Amino acid sequence: MAEGELEKAFATLTEALTLTETEINEEIKVIEQQVGDLKERILQLNGKQQTLAHDRQSITDMLNRYVSD
Repeated sequence: MAEGELEKAFATLTEALTLTETEINEEIKVIEQQVGDLKERILQLNGKQQTLAHDRQSITDMLNRYVSD
């Protein structure tokens, strides 16, 4: 009887570990998705930063032409 209880305990432990592994894998997927989203956001922000830098340079050039005329 003790052997049967031990087998049940191991079965329960195995199930708990499996659930934990599944939960960990789900968390990893969520984190990977968040990392992907952040990479996309960084690319968007870099693009906006480049646009702003270009706009700033254009405005500076226009002001310099206006002042020099």
